Amino acid sequence: MKRTVLFITVSVIMLMAFTTTSFAQLPLRVVVNGDRVNFPDAEPFIDDNGRTQVPVRFVSEALGAEVGWEGSTKTVTISQGDKEIEIVIGKKDYTINGEKNLMDTEALLKEDRTFVPIRFVSEGLGARVDWDPAVRTVYIDTREKGDSKDDTPKDGSIIEKYGYLVPNDTNIIIAKPQGSDKVETRMSVTTLRPNFEKQKDDVVFAIESRFGKDIANEVRKHIEPKKERWDYLPEKYIYVKDTNQYIWIARSQASDISISILFPGYVPDTNQYDDVVVEWEN
Repeated sequence: MKRTVLFITVSVIMLMAFTTTSFAQLPLRVVVNGDRVNFPDAEPFIDDNGRTQVPVRFVSEALGAEVGWEGSTKTVTISQGDKEIEIVIGKKDYTINGEKNLMDTEALLKEDRTFVPIRFVSEGLGARVDWDPAVRTVYIDTREKGDSKDDTPKDGSIIEKYGYLVPNDTNIIIAKPQGSDKVETRMSVTTLRPNFEKQKDDVVFAIESRFGKDIANEVRKHIEPKKERWDYLPEKYIYVKDTNQYIWIARSQASDISISILFPGYVPDTNQYDDVVVEWEN
């Protein structure tokens, strides 16, 4: 009996550790009007009060507002149409068109960047804001109701796997190679499993959740021509500047499309795989 209890306890601890590690790898995402926002210079983060903080430049670029800064008072002014928000760094009170309001967190300076809590700013400008903790995504919508169409469902049909988002019913394979010092993650799409075209959509969606729309579009453009098992697909390397790593799409003359995400900093020899044809087992 004691051994059984011990085994269950250890199993639960290991499961919790695995789950925590897995979700820690999932990037924080911000989706505005259905499009994911890329943050090339300063990444958003969740502060000690559980609020998502974004660089203030995001407000002007993604929400189309004008941003001003008064250094002597450390005041950020955000203007859009007939709305004007004033936030003072380090203070929880702020104003919308001169009317005082109170946040449960505060704007702050981090690594010489000004960060603001995106929910209070977005809602102050009249946008709708939703947070989906399961996929660590903030959804912001400035459109009229009925016109909204987010790129990620918020009904639990999207899950996280090794730091990537995928539909719950996906037929793609995402795996972490054991003992590899070159490949961080491998993905497989194959004509031997149902819904080949949906598999391609799913793998592009997974890539976008980690590396953004531009990189995902490069992947889609390259794999799209393969429609049937024997269609030839040349190999391709895609460099992700933001994370300093390569995505290698292997040459395929058979049923599978193999995509390897290499470790950050690893520079592949682009000639070493010329004669490799990858065939994944179904």
